[in-house]
Amino acid sequence: MPKVSVIIPAYNEEKRLPPTLSSVWDYWQQRGEDFEIIVVDDGSGDHTTDIVQDFGKHHENVRLISYAPNQGKGYAVRTGMLSAYGDYLLIDDADGASPIEEVERLESAIASGADIAIGSRNIPEAGTKIQTVSYRKHMGNTFNLIVQSLLLPGIRDTQCGFKLFKSKVAQDLFGVSAQNGFAYDVEVLFIARLRGYKIAEVAINWTNVEGSKVNVISDSLNMLVQVLFMRIAAIFGAYRKNASVNPRTPLPMIHIAPKSPEDETTHAESESQI
Repeated sequence: MPKVSVIIPAYNEEKRLPPTLSSVWDYWQQRGEDFEIIVVDDGSGDHTTDIVQDFGKHHENVRLISYAPNQGKGYAVRTGMLSAYGDYLLIDDADGASPIEEVERLESAIASGADIAIGSRNIPEAGTKIQTVSYRKHMGNTFNLIVQSLLLPGIRDTQCGFKLFKSKVAQDLFGVSAQNGFAYDVEVLFIARLRGYKIAEVAINWTNVEGSKVNVISDSLNMLVQVLFMRIAAIFGAYRKNASVNPRTPLPMIHIAPKSPEDETTHAESESQI
């Protein structure tokens, strides 16, 4: 059983994913702890799956979950979280905006008693640096003000794609959550707040990476609608129920066997063995 599972949702990430995969794998390998990396391909139309498969043939502990059509980031994250085996589950965006080393800040928060530690771009702290574009920052701040007023007072950044969960907490929350879009973070944290889990918001280093799939206008409006839906759903008790799925629900998955140095199999033959 791995100590940590890193869940990377990916949709058409053939360009941004390779350096993230390499840095995440190298980091955990150097730590010498048991780990797994789960890449969830959310119906990509590019070579995302090929990249993960090729990487997995030369690196241990890499799993790929792939399905079609595209279902949304929330669906991809939930799929990965409910398939993970680690004691701790880390959500890490494919763009690698948060250096993987920042997980140590989240781990410290968990060690201090938190059930969930979330990276934040809105907490000023010495030793951290945020590099972003102004219009995205303003849109994000506006959305966060709405979220704080309706659902999550006190949490300054719900949307940073770098979050660490205790396994049992993640299984509980993602077994109940239903949002498939970009507002999934808000819903999961809202459920956590309703259930009394301790959430720690932690300042981290973060750099904007070009190629985001978020449409600032249309996706922001959709997220606002989803937030209003969450408020209504909570009034009717939708989040009081127990998880509707069993932990680690079996899901379609491609297990990638690392390629040994002695393996002289052709690329085409290797593909058939996956």
